[in-house]
Amino acid sequence: MKRLRIVVSLPNDNAYQHEQKAVARSTAQRLGLDLQVVQADDDSAAQSKQLGKIIESPAEARPNAFLVEPLSVSGLRRVAEAAVAKGIAWVMSNSEVDYIKQLRKNPSVPVFTVTQGQREIGQLQGKQLAALLPEGGSVLYVEGPSMSSVAVQRREGMESAKPRNIRITTIHSDWNEESAYQSTSTRLELASSREESFDLVATQSHELALGARKAFRNINNPEQREKWLGLRFIGSGISGQVKPLVDGGILTAAVITSVTMELALRILVRAIETKVQPAERSVVEALSYPDLEKMAVR
Repeated sequence: MKRLRIVVSLPNDNAYQHEQKAVARSTAQRLGLDLQVVQADDDSAAQSKQLGKIIESPAEARPNAFLVEPLSVSGLRRVAEAAVAKGIAWVMSNSEVDYIKQLRKNPSVPVFTVTQGQREIGQLQGKQLAALLPEGGSVLYVEGPSMSSVAVQRREGMESAKPRNIRITTIHSDWNEESAYQSTSTRLELASSREESFDLVATQSHELALGARKAFRNINNPEQREKWLGLRFIGSGISGQVKPLVDGGILTAAVITSVTMELALRILVRAIETKVQPAERSVVEALSYPDLEKMAVR
């Protein structure tokens, strides 16, 4: 039997995506797949062009499926439609868009989503804020790019779950530690920030938390530096990345997330082999660390 050819498109190579790539490759080897990984380097136009070029290649050179984590909120709709029209399966990772339902109406190939459940992750973080700030308070919130569907959905989830007496001030960053460092440093340079008072720093990933802490460590004024570094931090990431940070006191709490690649590839292979359309949406596990109940009594 001819090996299935799968193209995995990742938005960048931060800590989470690095793990996604490693798991995709190990799973592909175990399942006997021919896997190609391409990265968009945080450029949504480049991601669209990369996939479009593959779609327009000769039929014998096209893959059986794309497994895509898009950069943009729109989720590469036109690219997805073109792929399915050419008989290429479309699997969305960590992004939920309305066009998936439309593509599944008369499918000739598998079309589905496997996600961490971005809104659910945001909701867990909102509940963590409630547990850590039972009397309310002010939170500095470091989130991903404004056009990122992951950032938007995590923000929506957090806002829906946090109490009304918790106020949010936002900093935007790319999905890496250096960008969070630069964005936070810029915020600290503003004259108004010297008068701001926060009770906690919440970030959409552990890398953003580490970048913010780096910016705080570089504050010249010792009193201000101590004040900022004394704040509690929360973030999110896969278990091996964030549990040591919580256990070591760098983070007060975290949402532990999971990679999507193993589950997505297993579902995809089964769907192709059985010619049965899988469930539209599958969710990998996310949980609070520590448990919300334990956080509430701290």
